[in-house]
Amino acid sequence: MKAVPGNLVVVNWSGSYRRADLDRSVSVRLLGDVVRSGVRKSVLAAAIAAVSLGAFGGTAVAEPAAKASWHSTYASWEDPNDKGGVSIYEHARKNGTDEYIMGQFLAYGEKLSIWDYHDNDRSAIVKVWVGGGDPAVYYGNGDGTRRNIDLSHDEGQRVMLQACTSDSPNAKCTPKKAKGVS
Repeated sequence: MKAVPGNLVVVNWSGSYRRADLDRSVSVRLLGDVVRSGVRKSVLAAAIAAVSLGAFGGTAVAEPAAKASWHSTYASWEDPNDKGGVSIYEHARKNGTDEYIMGQFLAYGEKLSIWDYHDNDRSAIVKVWVGGGDPAVYYGNGDGTRRNIDLSHDEGQRVMLQACTSDSPNAKCTPKKAKGVS
């Protein structure tokens, strides 16, 4: 006789059995043989515990993959071609790989560049804050690409940017620390 899948048959010391809801199934015959063979109670308890944890024919469950770590860098510099302008970039690299994302604002000509070298089948984004208020969001051209965008802003405004692997809530983003001037 076999247990009904989804139930564990528990044999008590007198040889009778009852069903307990668990995710694994166990053969009554197997447990009955263990009890009849005179195996000590502690061994039987260990066998029942192992069965309930899936040691006998249970589905193996892999450990969750370690979350990838990233290293971010950023910089700002006075643009020699734009009096009073400060250019910036923010960059994030996935540790142990060649994958990275980067956003760069060049004060001279007010150009934004988006590097998307993170293989995730989604376009990287760069959020750009100019002056105050909400950011403008610019999308890259997809994995393995660089996109250049001409912007037009009044001179002398504060510029900040943040590069992200995508527009997903789980995206990896740079810290938004570099401060530029248009």
